[in-house]
Amino acid sequence: MFISVVSLPVDDVDRAIDFYTKSLGWEKTMDAPMQDENNSRWVTVAPAGAQTAFSLIKGDSGWGPGKAGGDTGIVVEVDDVFAARDQFKKNGVQFETEPSIEFFGGWARFKDSEGNILGLHSSAPANVSNN
Repeated sequence: MFISVVSLPVDDVDRAIDFYTKSLGWEKTMDAPMQDENNSRWVTVAPAGAQTAFSLIKGDSGWGPGKAGGDTGIVVEVDDVFAARDQFKKNGVQFETEPSIEFFGGWARFKDSEGNILGLHSSAPANVSNN
């Protein structure tokens, strides 16, 4: 059992696709019409090989102006939070907090094209103490 999709509200689906595929290097895994009155699309993006994808939602019953943006509570796991920050910044990603080493590992927060804030985490190095 695993979580397959997490819905992420966006104001501009195409702009969000560009952010996740170009700035983070993810893949667009689905882009299909929803056949509703809003001409909505079912769009998902995910890191290569991931089991879980983001559904970039706009126009469904849970979406509304101002719904996108703010803290999502979503954490993206990477091998090295500092290296990921360096790569993401080269691609224009804005960080809410710079990486730091906490008792639970490397930690930072970044913002997507829609203003959604996501956590960035990596395991703590073996030499980090809880002092």
